Amino acid sequence: MEHFLPIGIRSILPEKVRSAITKLCFFFRSICSKVVDPAILPTLQKEIVVTLCDLEMYFPPSFFDIMVHLVVHLVKETQLCGPAYMRWMYPAERYMKILKGYVKNRSRPEGCIAERYVVEEAVEFCTEYLSNVQSIGLPKSHIVEKKEGKRLIGNKVVTVSMVERDQAHLYVLHNEIEVEPYVEMHKVVLRDLNPNRNENWIVREHNRSFIPWFRDHIYSKYHSDPASVTERLRCLAYGPSVIVLSYSAYAINGYTFYTKEQDDKSTMQNSGVTLVAEAMHISSANDLNPKFANLSYFGVIERILVFDYAKFQIPVFGCKWVENNSGIRMDKSGFLPVDLNRVGYKDEPFILASQAKQVFYVNDPTSTKWSIVLLSNKIVDENIEDQGDIGVGIESCTRNDQNENESCTRNDHNEGIWINPTVRVVKRRVEHNPTKKRKRR
Repeated sequence: MEHFLPIGIRSILPEKVRSAITKLCFFFRSICSKVVDPAILPTLQKEIVVTLCDLEMYFPPSFFDIMVHLVVHLVKETQLCGPAYMRWMYPAERYMKILKGYVKNRSRPEGCIAERYVVEEAVEFCTEYLSNVQSIGLPKSHIVEKKEGKRLIGNKVVTVSMVERDQAHLYVLHNEIEVEPYVEMHKVVLRDLNPNRNENWIVREHNRSFIPWFRDHIYSKYHSDPASVTERLRCLAYGPSVIVLSYSAYAINGYTFYTKEQDDKSTMQNSGVTLVAEAMHISSANDLNPKFANLSYFGVIERILVFDYAKFQIPVFGCKWVENNSGIRMDKSGFLPVDLNRVGYKDEPFILASQAKQVFYVNDPTSTKWSIVLLSNKIVDENIEDQGDIGVGIESCTRNDQNENESCTRNDHNEGIWINPTVRVVKRRVEHNPTKKRKRR
């Protein structure tokens, strides 16, 4: 009801009827969320009153029973008792189904449940002391569980081209806290050497020359003062190997991601990805006042690669991104259709696996060309440290302190100034592909 019903009726029913049903579904989506902002509850109350009035105009009186009326009180319940998912009966009903499954002798249901429950408790207690023993009769999982919580499947060794290696390496450098001062330093050097060039040219030249400049600068600094350069910086300056590990699935940040090829073999969709990035926009090639704005980028994962930096490894996703200017739109119903065939930002397909958020694409009934974006409602624990770096040998994972609300940066392409105010309507929309430089701050 919250997600698929509004999409399913997009091509049927009169527009006013469809709009009323859609608003009711959106209300339930908001009120049933695991995180509810108290500030929006008064607005939700006003909207649901108007929505019920709309329903009264288009539906017969027999439709309106006490259950429809109770919708008016859901906002007040949330204000008094907290989010609905903490109070509803679904978990209890699911567990009742498990207990009913324990019954084998229907003339003694209570005894069956009690005996089976005691046996299950004893087995669970024993497993605490047999954690290193393989269970008998259970299939062995082909998923490798890492200590830091990541799961990798379908791994194989592949060789990437130098162009792809540099694309991924440049993106990694722009999203490293330790490298950020050197990024700004290099741009200052370019501006001093080219005072007549605009910011767009500076960015393009920076992208082209930063990797060798950064390597030479760090090595020179290391030879003069070894204590001033950390081991991580030296590994980043040297760069990753072109021989990488490739996976068909990867679990990180509470999500399980598949490549598009693996998705086609599965009954579930796990290849959709989105990212919020700060992009530089210019109105023309001579624009001296570029604008920076956070945009959402959407795409699908084509490759999952783990680059080796000698002392640590960094997983990245190679994605096919939807072009923002012509491949994404916001309709008046509040849906976000995207055209997955309009591919853009081919010069930078990679993002860090730790930055990816999962989305799902549902075919739009009104047009086979477009797909509706559905955001995942999974809550990721921000207290879990997980940047996606894999320590070689010790299998440890480190993460720099980063604010989850901050975006990556991407300022290497000219896509014009984005002036459509509907871009920011979807708060949790994540971007599909930052172009050449996205950088976490």
